[in-house]
Amino acid sequence: MMIEDKESVMEKIIKTQSVFNGHIIQVDVLTVKLPLGALAQREVVHAHAAAGVLAVVDGKALFVRQWRATVGQETLEIPAGKLDAQETALAAAKRELNEETGLAAGHWQQLSHYYQSLGFSDAEMTLFAASQLHSPTHKRVQDADESVAGEWLTFAQAKSAIQQGIICDAKTLLAIQYWQQMEGERDGGN
Repeated sequence: MMIEDKESVMEKIIKTQSVFNGHIIQVDVLTVKLPLGALAQREVVHAHAAAGVLAVVDGKALFVRQWRATVGQETLEIPAGKLDAQETALAAAKRELNEETGLAAGHWQQLSHYYQSLGFSDAEMTLFAASQLHSPTHKRVQDADESVAGEWLTFAQAKSAIQQGIICDAKTLLAIQYWQQMEGERDGGN
């Protein structure tokens, strides 16, 4: 069902109050006027855009193992990171692949661009597929506040890691869906 009258769902921002401004996020409380005239508050987390990389070679995808304090556990995720100032998503993806795995790629394809959690955040993610992997001309060092280790998994191993809750973030789950789709297309849809 398509909403024909966009004005019937639009909210008008009446006031913006910044309540937190940190290194990677800013939090605002918006006072909005609803379509029928009532006022409401919206808490909005502004975050840097990010890029992630699905790198697959010979039926295995590259993941990075790392500790995530936000959920109190070790995870397996695709290489990813936030965009630096004035950096494109593709440039960030290339940089992150190099920093986190020590690899570069000869071919890049954008898979998706989406908002990570529209209910409260404007954080954007762009996913890329990387192929023709090789050693980079210049190997970048990991960020000082990061400690990740690369790990190659088959599709079955990735599914098992999902079931175990080790692969548990949206970008990686979506990348695995793209991986499954790409493998299906390579096999002629079988």
